[in-house]
Amino acid sequence: MRRLAFLGALLLGAAPLAAQDTTGVFVIDPDAPPIQIRSASGPPAEIVAEAVANYNDSTATRIFGAFTVASGTSLRGNVVVYRGTLRVVGRVIGQITIINGNLVVGPLGTVDGDVLILGGRLQVAPSGRHTGSARTYAEPAYVFRTTSGTLEIRQQPATLSDLAAARASFQAGPLKTSLSIETGDSYNRVEGLSILAGPTFTVATPNRGEVRAEFWGLLRTEKDKTEQLPTLGWRTRMEWSSKARMSGGIGVRWENLVVPIDDRQLSRSEVGLGSFLFNRDYDDYFQTSGIEGYVYFRPVPALRLEGSARSDRQTTVPASDPISLFPDDDPWRANPLVDDGHYRTLRLKADVESRNNVRTPTTGWRIRAWFEHASSDDVAPVALPSEVRSPIPVHRLYRYSHVGFDVRHYARINQVSRANLRLLGGGWIAGDPLPIQQRLAMGGPGILPGHGFRSQTCAPASLTDPSQTGLCDRFLAAQAEVRFRIPLSLRDVLGAQEWLLLDRLLGGDLADLVVFGDAGKAWLTGDGPGRVPNNRIPTFREWAYDGGLGLDLGGLAVFVAQPLNGPGGARLTLRFQRRF
Repeated sequence: MRRLAFLGALLLGAAPLAAQDTTGVFVIDPDAPPIQIRSASGPPAEIVAEAVANYNDSTATRIFGAFTVASGTSLRGNVVVYRGTLRVVGRVIGQITIINGNLVVGPLGTVDGDVLILGGRLQVAPSGRHTGSARTYAEPAYVFRTTSGTLEIRQQPATLSDLAAARASFQAGPLKTSLSIETGDSYNRVEGLSILAGPTFTVATPNRGEVRAEFWGLLRTEKDKTEQLPTLGWRTRMEWSSKARMSGGIGVRWENLVVPIDDRQLSRSEVGLGSFLFNRDYDDYFQTSGIEGYVYFRPVPALRLEGSARSDRQTTVPASDPISLFPDDDPWRANPLVDDGHYRTLRLKADVESRNNVRTPTTGWRIRAWFEHASSDDVAPVALPSEVRSPIPVHRLYRYSHVGFDVRHYARINQVSRANLRLLGGGWIAGDPLPIQQRLAMGGPGILPGHGFRSQTCAPASLTDPSQTGLCDRFLAAQAEVRFRIPLSLRDVLGAQEWLLLDRLLGGDLADLVVFGDAGKAWLTGDGPGRVPNNRIPTFREWAYDGGLGLDLGGLAVFVAQPLNGPGGARLTLRFQRRF
């Protein structure tokens, strides 16, 4: 079983090198953006194919890198440029195709012909002239240059399930059946590696509708010696959805899963890499087993509204002892106790997605906000110091409400620089104190990389807790970064084969120089010493701040963060995805 976990985790580690957003492992993703939203991986496939065909046309003038048509000179016929800027201060008569570059028509320059630009822009000086159509796509094309000098379309960045999955589909009349076996989307100290397998059935219905039924079994490679966590779990789902003008759907889920307590710091794939490579698991977990019904609709393509009702049993799960590639002498961090019980939860959620590119956005918004009200009549609370929370009621209905939000904005400053902002927060708003599985912490590589892991847990000094449990009621954080696109000029120092490998994996020799700053605070709310009143946030002098520099290669990034207050020096962080 451990050999199986080892092989699967190797595939887990390979995934982020090929992709920047490795989320979700199921063939059916109810949270996927609608088809009206622009592609997550560059311009439309047919446009990329057209541009590649133009470049590979032997009759075209093929240019690799920057080129200038000088004043007083002319160029006739189709011109195709890959990875460079074409400057025209003379005259070009014919079609121009630019792949991952720009077209600049300078003073007195003339272009007579249609223009297609992928991964760049068209600039025409006031005294320049362009006659013909112009199609421009800001997103770069996923292509690479072969040793023979032609271009090929790069395979879409693989997700974890693509790298370690086997699928087969067949159809009998209106019923389509898909059989799949694949790894889960993380590797952690509780389950080790999870392996999912099962069938999915789909049937088309009138008005662009579809009924889907998904029956997945789950095998955990780590055996819980306390026998609190079964080796087998499951996730089943039945849903009807429609892609009519106002799309939506309704469905039900029945699950037995291990889920993270707070997944807003790092993605599950990065947490999995930290666990497998370095014996560091940055999440905590609990088991949920229950049923949920939900309904959602999209009044406009970029907005998804959802409501759900769930009844489940939430229980503590202990840490196991999965393998790590580079283990240290310390044992795995303990997984915290949670407030076990049957919970009934009502949840409202809104998602806005207007980014021009999901993996490498340069413009647009990404907004998530939710409200949740939960109750339990058999909660078994963990004893916590009175400085952290008042006793949870056990002789009446226990109930609480909390919220969360994550707002991200992306803006292009000019051709080589972008500014990105993020504001996120959440926590208790009403009712009884939060259970442990809904409490929060701050600090670490995700949001405050200049400060230590869980430097803010709200735990009193008298509490000895090897699990470093997050015990805060609320948190608020802001992140800002400016990215500068820079060439690495590695093509001249690497051999042909090494250059092609780099081009395939990371998109060539372009990188982002990132200048960033972060601020955040987690706190206990209410009246009393060490608390912040419910209608206030902490003063800004109480927040933690950091700043730093990083180099992002598009799938592998290194950041150096310096705390601007508090103890400690600069910290080095290796990331396999964008900061946000």
